Amino acid sequence: MAPRVHTLANGLVLVLLEDHLAPVATFWVWYRVGSRNELPGLTGISHWTEHMLFKGTPSHPKGELSRFIERLGGRWNAFTWKDYTAYHTVLPAVHLSVAIDLEADRMVNTIFDPAEVERERTVIISEREGSENYPGYLLREEIDAVAFKAHPYRTPVIGWKDDLRRITTEDLVRHYRTYYHPNNAVAVAVGDFSADNVLAHVERTFGALPAWPAPAAPRSMEPDQEGERRVLLQRAGGATGHVYAAYHVPAATHPDLPTLLVIDGLLSGFTGVVPFDQVVSGRSARLYRALVDSGLAADASSSISPSADPTLFYLSAIARTGVPPSAIEDRLLAEVDRLATVPVPSGELEKVKKQSRAQYVYARDGVFRRAMAMGAFAVVSSTGAFDALPESIEAVTAGDVLRVASSYLHAANRTVGIYLPPSAGASSVHEPAAAYRSLRPQPRPAHHPGVFWKERPGRTRARAMPITSDVVTRVELDNGLTVLVKEQTASGLVAVQGYVKAGAMYDGPRSGLARLTASLLTRGTASWSSQEIAETLDGLGAAIGIGSGMETVGVSARALREDAAAVLAMAAEMLVRPTFPERELEIVRGEIATGLRMAQQDTRHMAERSFRALAFPAGHPHARMPDGDEAVIAGLGRDDLAAFHAQWYRPNSTLLAIVGDLPVADVVALVRRSFAPWERSGRWTLPDAPAAAAPEAVLRAEVRLPGKVQSDIIVGVPGITRADAMYYPAMMANLILGQLGMMGRLGERVREQQGMAYYAYSDLRAGLLAGPWWVRAGINPRNEERAIASILDEIHRFAADGPADDELADAREFLTGSLALRLETTAGIAQALAEIELFGLGLDYIERYPEIIRSISAEAVRKATERLPAAGYSVAVAGPPLNP
Repeated sequence: MAPRVHTLANGLVLVLLEDHLAPVATFWVWYRVGSRNELPGLTGISHWTEHMLFKGTPSHPKGELSRFIERLGGRWNAFTWKDYTAYHTVLPAVHLSVAIDLEADRMVNTIFDPAEVERERTVIISEREGSENYPGYLLREEIDAVAFKAHPYRTPVIGWKDDLRRITTEDLVRHYRTYYHPNNAVAVAVGDFSADNVLAHVERTFGALPAWPAPAAPRSMEPDQEGERRVLLQRAGGATGHVYAAYHVPAATHPDLPTLLVIDGLLSGFTGVVPFDQVVSGRSARLYRALVDSGLAADASSSISPSADPTLFYLSAIARTGVPPSAIEDRLLAEVDRLATVPVPSGELEKVKKQSRAQYVYARDGVFRRAMAMGAFAVVSSTGAFDALPESIEAVTAGDVLRVASSYLHAANRTVGIYLPPSAGASSVHEPAAAYRSLRPQPRPAHHPGVFWKERPGRTRARAMPITSDVVTRVELDNGLTVLVKEQTASGLVAVQGYVKAGAMYDGPRSGLARLTASLLTRGTASWSSQEIAETLDGLGAAIGIGSGMETVGVSARALREDAAAVLAMAAEMLVRPTFPERELEIVRGEIATGLRMAQQDTRHMAERSFRALAFPAGHPHARMPDGDEAVIAGLGRDDLAAFHAQWYRPNSTLLAIVGDLPVADVVALVRRSFAPWERSGRWTLPDAPAAAAPEAVLRAEVRLPGKVQSDIIVGVPGITRADAMYYPAMMANLILGQLGMMGRLGERVREQQGMAYYAYSDLRAGLLAGPWWVRAGINPRNEERAIASILDEIHRFAADGPADDELADAREFLTGSLALRLETTAGIAQALAEIELFGLGLDYIERYPEIIRSISAEAVRKATERLPAAGYSVAVAGPPLNP
């Protein structure tokens, strides 16, 4: 079904698409305003305005906006980017009118209370400071500022810190009045509704709003670049070098955009459908082969974000430890030059086109991603641009690639940069100097945080839940492997989610063994070499992911319907007959080692590492990070991995959930054939672990890292297992305390009232083992003690008084109603089924779930909270050195 486009009399553009696969709908409003529209001295004002639209209107005061959506089982959020600010809501389709009403209200009636503006100032500065902890973020700013001399794309979306300190309430109101009106917006609705009914409701609400004078477009035009520009960033806070290159390319409306997207696919895999998306491995793409397979880089990639004005095409690589950036730069630029001089082989071009076709099918799986893609392209190009792109990409020729690459990807049109950690010398950089980009990078939009998954039990819905015990087939094979299958017709794809109970909890003293073993499963089997696996999956536009966590090894896959059988068979081969090739072992070992060294400069990671060592006794799996220890990983050999696989990878400790557009009988037969060689072995049991309890006194650890701006703090205790009788009350307590709305009571206190943090939330890690129950926050170092005190005080108040009646009601609505949203996509259904099987909940769990939640009492919630910090708890802080 094609989208309908209608323009209201006041200029609002409305895009409607009916999608009846699930009883869910999404409503977006995209405003044509972002950092592109900001003047010097007012950078970051678009993102700040986005935050203010969550502060309430006269009809919906602050706090009531979120509760209004939550009571109906919805989630909402927003993000700001260079060309746009987007507000989005997803909720049960029968309540779509609520989202429309709210967006129309805050388009014209948002309150800009000066006190709220001041509180939000510190929150946004905290958000920026959290990003400043990462050298890659700062280098991206430097690259943009140097590549653009005149155009406002040179400024960061979040703004420069000095501007954030000076922007006034009057500035914000002026910005809001200038850009927030119907003739500067595009509304997008996708979901299980009648387009005629939605159009009528939008006409009644948005149609009543007046048009305003159209804001002026940016007047600055970027002059042609006439020579290579370079940036060198040297500062503390990083562990390895990064190389970055950016080329000027045309806007989204230019006919060369499809070819640029194909070039991006040739370099690192096609990802040009949904903004900020990254869903292919790219291991057969040119940059990975040239830089990662060769042992130069831990990662390499490219990206382009279609934009309203001429923008940048980015390439990046992260150096493996000990590799000079100059060597990486040479290889990176050589690959770019090859695109402009050597015709791309027809098979390679067809591979990228197949990836693009697959991405368009995946983008239609669920209303949210499709609406996001349609809206973004409508703002930067036209309302029909997204749906026209597949045909344009199919028409791209090898000659087009040569022409476009030679036109834009040349030395005089690029900016090159390098980040060097302090220990590196200038000799490792090409003169006069050189920049960076983050791991598997995609531009990260500034966004409004929070958890918005709610719904009210007992409300009338358009349809029943997509998972009930009578539509899911559960089969246990003779070897003990359990498979759950659900047919999802008309989706055009198949999604797999599974678990092998072989995670880091079985590492013992060899921390990282489970991770390294899992990472090698996709790198070679008895039937497939690593390169054959990469070529085959990329050629199908499919993906298989296998990675180790604390308790389990997660297995995921996604493929088009016609390719699902081949992908499932390959995934089985990986699990049953891996070969752990020596060459691939060294490549992966280097990637992991580089990542671990980078993590040692990450305040979030180091706070968690310190907390685990404090809160859990030695020998407990949760006393260490599941990602491993560099020294241990350096000493592991192929025989170690093969032995770990033989001991812990068993069919009788494995489960798979397969959902998609294939008959159930066909899927079961395929699984039987593929996994028949896997023999049952032993009996699965949890590892022995010493008891973990809250300490009798306060335990504290601090890690001080030069080059950082913000501190990360964790306060918490050992928690409970998923099977604990107290799980449901504790889960609800966690929700109220640190998740609902603006991160619950903790977010309201630390962020909203005190303005100390961009994020402050609680998290309950209840699995097969009892993980941590902690509160985490990003704080300016001068507020560390005040934030810890506020967190503890809020916990104590909640443990003493329990939840208020309305808090309990909201939590119940969230927990029951969010099911429709979480089961909206094929992958979401597979994930839910896998977790149901992992924890032995039974196929009727979804049907029983509402009653489980309704039965939780306020006293049970209060009682569960007593497990949180009282007299004894652990505190970990990682941040910059404190001034004496």
